[in-house]
Amino acid sequence: MKGFVLRRLNSEYELENFNYNIKGFCYPIKKTVAANLKVKEVIIVNEEIVSCLICHNFYKKYQNIVNCLLDNSDFDAEANAGTNLMLALDEVAHLRTIIIKKYQKYLKKKVVEELLKKLKVLENELRIKIIDYKLIKEQELVNDKTNCKSR
Repeated sequence: MKGFVLRRLNSEYELENFNYNIKGFCYPIKKTVAANLKVKEVIIVNEEIVSCLICHNFYKKYQNIVNCLLDNSDFDAEANAGTNLMLALDEVAHLRTIIIKKYQKYLKKKVVEELLKKLKVLENELRIKIIDYKLIKEQELVNDKTNCKSR
């Protein structure tokens, strides 16, 4: 994989305008890093680097959703487990739309299909967890009603 190096220019050299029509992936720089480098964004032309960056960002978000799924495996541990599962399901839908609308033109078809397949499996697991959570809550309500004493 090819890399790149950003070098700081001497204060006597300054690039004021860079309006070449380069087609590539615009990668924004974090504000803390951008303040030191005085760079707003980097245009990446190499398809391999673009693919690696997108996949890396995808897997970070995917891992956060998986962690949310695993953290909510014990329903008694948290009172808002159902809410967290619903938020994770919304995040999966959001991530899918980002891949389809924004990143599809930068990635190969095979990679897009692989990422969407992983999201589909995760979405199914989340839906199963939500259904299980709702069934457990309904069972608890039924048990509470039958255990209550009437006059």
